[in-house]
Amino acid sequence: MYTKDITIPADIIYIRLELKEIPMTNVNATPPVNINGSTFNAVDAKDVTARVSGTRSALFNETNTVIPPAEKEPDIGSLIPKKITVEIGLNTDSGYLAAQKRRSAEGSQVLDSAMKNIALSKEAKELHSRVSESIAKERPELADKKWDFSLNSNNDITILHNGDLSDEEANYLWEKLQYSALKETLVGIKDSMITLVKSERGADNYSTKIGRFDINENNFDQIINFGDFLNKTDGQDANQVFTDQLKARADDPYKNLTYEYLVDNEHLTVIKPIAYSPQNK
Repeated sequence: MYTKDITIPADIIYIRLELKEIPMTNVNATPPVNINGSTFNAVDAKDVTARVSGTRSALFNETNTVIPPAEKEPDIGSLIPKKITVEIGLNTDSGYLAAQKRRSAEGSQVLDSAMKNIALSKEAKELHSRVSESIAKERPELADKKWDFSLNSNNDITILHNGDLSDEEANYLWEKLQYSALKETLVGIKDSMITLVKSERGADNYSTKIGRFDINENNFDQIINFGDFLNKTDGQDANQVFTDQLKARADDPYKNLTYEYLVDNEHLTVIKPIAYSPQNK
């Protein structure tokens, strides 16, 4: 009997093998045939009586009378499939492996962006401290004014205030920040913040965590107040302070209302269920 060992890679899903019809010159070389649990060899052909599909097999002549098995040999060749097909299917990028690769890439982006936020926030905090000292020396009257700043869709400084600043004061602060080294660092933080949120949401377009928030180039300056952010963070907790600002001012249209989300956001209280009884129904 001819045999061949085949090594199958780990990412094979299924195998489809096709064997062409082979002329059989030696019936005794025919491999055993299994029909409904009964195994037959060519040498046992005259003694074969098998059950096929629950019915006892029999051979008939032209007059429909039963021919005993001993009077006619079963055609062993007819019992052997003339064509055996085994199909080999590989995982491709359009299936499971592609989804796994995508999720892995998204996870890497989340981690990279979070680490970048921490590193850049430490740098920005130091630069912000220098600018603040300079403003305090040049314009000490601004110390009692309430204002903040952010970046617009063109990555230019936007001064945020509720009418506490005059146009001249707002213009002074804008120029002080717009042309500082701090602004370039803030552009990097802005990019990593947006990337962090989008990557955590992923291609599935929903999330129970930070990815549920809608923050982009067009609404960034309505959500992130860099002055407050840099005053509160020590750099290491930058992503938590960022998340706090998202919770305070961003919409969350991408939230996935799972049990986990509802518990995390205090929409549900985790308590031990009360067993039913007629008294507490």
